[in-house]
Amino acid sequence: MKKVFTIFCFSLMLMTAREASAQAEIDKGNVLLNAGFGFGYYYAGGVPILFSAEFALNDAISIGPYLGFTTWRQSYFGYRYSYTFVDFGARGSYHFNKHLNLNTDKLDLYGGVMLGYRISSYNYDGPGIDYDDSYPSSVTGGLFAGARWYFTDRFSANAELGYGVAPLYLGISFKI
Repeated sequence: MKKVFTIFCFSLMLMTAREASAQAEIDKGNVLLNAGFGFGYYYAGGVPILFSAEFALNDAISIGPYLGFTTWRQSYFGYRYSYTFVDFGARGSYHFNKHLNLNTDKLDLYGGVMLGYRISSYNYDGPGIDYDDSYPSSVTGGLFAGARWYFTDRFSANAELGYGVAPLYLGISFKI
């Protein structure tokens, strides 16, 4: 999976390399497509794979869907079990650049909220043991703060800290 992500990042950089300058401005009608990995998962182990889209309503507010997928496996003494989590929902971001006097036009600082649903499934393989699934499906919410660094007008790397799917998220964004 890391190879696929590396190839994807490299391809996006090649496609956007012709852009001369990078501008972090969000304008009404912009769409940001985001993809990346979470480090840590609030409900179990595993590395979340995350996708989202942001639709700019104006120069400061964007909203859109998100989707996360995490698998966590454990094996010991002939017992194997795994959890799979699918997180999806909506998120809204406020972009603070118009309030800050930054010396660069490549940085986009934002924060936001998310509301979603987490689906959990459990698989057990081993001698007969009655085990309760301790991660039920449920409504989730979260808060996040993030930064996006634009390498070109359309391509950026981003990072987020917060509570929701993963405490730390690193990824890429493509503005269309």
